[in-house]
Amino acid sequence: MLLPSGLSGYAFTYDNWGANASQTMGTSVVPGASNVEGAWTQVASSANIAHDCYWILVLVNGGATASNAKNHLLDIGVDPAGGTSYSAIISNAVCGSSLSAGNGGSKLFLFPFFIKAGSSVAVRVQGSNATAGTVRVMVRFFGQPTNPENVPVGAISQTFGTITNSNGSGFTPGNSAFGSWVSLGTTTTALWWWQLGVQIDNGGMSAHQTYIEVAVGDATNKKIISRAVSGSTTNETIYDTVASNGVFPQAYWPVPAGSEIWIRGNNGGAPVTGYNATVIGIGG
Repeated sequence: MLLPSGLSGYAFTYDNWGANASQTMGTSVVPGASNVEGAWTQVASSANIAHDCYWILVLVNGGATASNAKNHLLDIGVDPAGGTSYSAIISNAVCGSSLSAGNGGSKLFLFPFFIKAGSSVAVRVQGSNATAGTVRVMVRFFGQPTNPENVPVGAISQTFGTITNSNGSGFTPGNSAFGSWVSLGTTTTALWWWQLGVQIDNGGMSAHQTYIEVAVGDATNKKIISRAVSGSTTNETIYDTVASNGVFPQAYWPVPAGSEIWIRGNNGGAPVTGYNATVIGIGG
């Protein structure tokens, strides 16, 4: 049997999900309160990262509290020496008001980013609420590809969207129609992998489904490079109705340096205020 030449399996994986599946999988992380960065919390030791890794799957859950806005920004840090002096490789992934893992509401991110063997990896969360609470972060690393020459792997990231307190760039979805495009910024280098994070800065959310589109282009002409569906509930939780960040044809699109990135939304009803997002591009 001939195998597809463009695919690769991964002989090495490590995750922090725990021995048994549960409602509280992953590592408990305490966000910083009142728009302050939290402390780095290790999710993988140097011994855990026993081989070079090429993919990082991240799921964020359990960060919501009813009747509260719980906005969160996630950073991923690496210490190549295997210690505790972390430098962020991914910054300000929007992931607030996440559902518990048991309710199937994890915020999902998939990053093709190289981490060398023997590194330690940590995460930290910036939170908006004065009561920090906790967030659970699940990670899974993939290494030892069977066809390394076919593995897309990045070395740099750029976060798009202006950070204000613990929010990304604000945008207003339309009511059963798309709202106006909002510019998130311009690429400083060529990027080819795209991850979207959406949250709602509002302590009184509605039960809605919202199309979110990300595009590249200018004020007149745009090419949509990603389309997601984000859900919200009246208990002030947000979840990925369609977890499209993990779908290769959805996340991959080569974009040259000097390109402008945009976002817009289409709500299934009258949207509440407070929608905000960041988009993370990977390159190198």
